[in-house]
Amino acid sequence: MSINVDFSLALNDRTGKLFLGKDIISSLGGRVTRVHYGRLHEFPHNDLMRRIAGRLTHKETIARVHRSRLVSWLPAIRDPRPTLHLDPLSVVRHRLEARDIVLCHDVGPITHPQYFAAGVDDLYLQAYDQIRRMKPHMVFVSKTSQSEFHKLYGYDYASSNVIYIPTRLGIKEGEGHPVDGISCRFLLTVGSIGDRKNQARCIEAFAASGLADEGWQYVIAGGPEPGAVAVVELARRTPGVVLPGYTTDDALRWLYRNASGFVLMSLLEGFGMPVIEAIEHDLPCLVSGSSILTEVGGEAMLDADPLDLQAIASGMRSLADMSGEERIRRMSQARAHLRIFAREPILASWRELVERIG
Repeated sequence: MSINVDFSLALNDRTGKLFLGKDIISSLGGRVTRVHYGRLHEFPHNDLMRRIAGRLTHKETIARVHRSRLVSWLPAIRDPRPTLHLDPLSVVRHRLEARDIVLCHDVGPITHPQYFAAGVDDLYLQAYDQIRRMKPHMVFVSKTSQSEFHKLYGYDYASSNVIYIPTRLGIKEGEGHPVDGISCRFLLTVGSIGDRKNQARCIEAFAASGLADEGWQYVIAGGPEPGAVAVVELARRTPGVVLPGYTTDDALRWLYRNASGFVLMSLLEGFGMPVIEAIEHDLPCLVSGSSILTEVGGEAMLDADPLDLQAIASGMRSLADMSGEERIRRMSQARAHLRIFAREPILASWRELVERIG
């Protein structure tokens, strides 16, 4: 079977969705006849054109959601072959059919709109409404996201599958580059900085833990999203907290290699790839309890209520005080759990899915 792929998110997105999309397209190989980047059929050759194409694609999406007459002359995209949508939002620009495939990371814009830019929930509401009406083949990156989707939009779909995100190639390879401002033992958080990732409460928990008085630092690496300004200001006032901003791969490797523990107390996650990356670097992890992160990390995770400052502080203290014996035991357990994210079996699942529905 041959399919087309909408990979418009590659015009703007630089998160794990980008790497996953590239992996899927590469794995499908000759099964992919055409890739859509908005209205383009090949990726722009320079950054200026990429940004222009991304802006135009976003404007078309907004216009279609709000039924603007500006796009009344522009027909929705409908290929003769089934289309794989690597993000639900792209269905807004297409005439969706039941034979298509939609990859869903999470339904966060619907269930937790406060963690996203204004208006994002309106866009996804329209996309999910089209999906609910046409009932295409659905793929989810976790059992958690699959369950949340079906609670909201029902169960009668062409098919519903969970295919995990595979581990990234090369995350441990290459030189590490030291990060300025880090001079002692530290705990690490990686992810976009803002309300959704809960870093403000984690900074308060770090202060409450007393670890800074014992010479520890807390490093939070990532770029901004809604709520970042308050986190940056709190970090500036809190001893021991370092915010290096968005880091290069070399700097990220150094951080993972030199940290003593990993913290991700997110209030909403689509998957949580940084937890997998931390495990690959033999870091014990403290994650949000009863969340996708415990599904991704497995039983080796320390967990806490992400709304309980004292519970987070206690978890941070447990990471810092963890004995060598317990560290070895937990990391052995975590690495065994990582086998479910092995690249080739996961990418083979994508190939099998495309062949099966063809």
